[in-house]
Amino acid sequence: MKIENKNFWEREDIIATQEVLTSISDFEHFMFENSLKRYDKKGKINRIKVFGCGTGRELKGIATVYAPNKIVASDISDNMIEKCNENLKVWSIDGITTTIVGDAKDFDKLVNEFELVTILNSMLTYVPLRKDRLKIFKNSHQILVEEGVLIGTVHNQIGVLAKTVYFKMRGLFSVFLGEKVGNRDTGFKGFKVPGYYYTKRGLVRDLKESGFRDIEVYSIEELYAMNGHRYNRKRGYNNLIFIASK
Repeated sequence: MKIENKNFWEREDIIATQEVLTSISDFEHFMFENSLKRYDKKGKINRIKVFGCGTGRELKGIATVYAPNKIVASDISDNMIEKCNENLKVWSIDGITTTIVGDAKDFDKLVNEFELVTILNSMLTYVPLRKDRLKIFKNSHQILVEEGVLIGTVHNQIGVLAKTVYFKMRGLFSVFLGEKVGNRDTGFKGFKVPGYYYTKRGLVRDLKESGFRDIEVYSIEELYAMNGHRYNRKRGYNNLIFIASK
């Protein structure tokens, strides 16, 4: 069944799939540690903006790793934010966290406000139009202080065999499809929503166009290899992770 992005994330059965996730992943921890090292020369990361917070899974890890004074977390879904607020109280981090219901591409009123911005949970995968993804990246750049750090994850065009073949076939028609090569319906629980899957090259290009520098992009397979471990991308998502500075 085809469904719009906001309606998809408002559903109780979809929210339930997110509530079982309670800890940060190894690749998220890598990004957290990397961002601390990047900003260390300037000072402490005290103010953090989280886009696409969902039920708040990563907020507990963020509060533990960074010990910030302020977290502003937003999500497009009213029901996700409601669940998130409940979790914040359980985790005793509601005192430092403000939640907002809203679209990331509309978060453009602040300037030089945060030391760190996160776009985790492959949130940008559910933003099918490039102009909207660029707006979110540019908003992230605008709200960061100088030398502030952006981290995040997106779905990768290279992973399980069916997905990899699908995008390679679409790539043969790139002269006609252009940027739309990366578009593909995504979702779960029997629902399909419009989505977008990145290549490393395309992700670097969009981050550069949005004003970021010192850009690092790795697939999970590459990250595992860097640490001497094997990752079977034929069976895993093989997401792309990115780290960039203002």
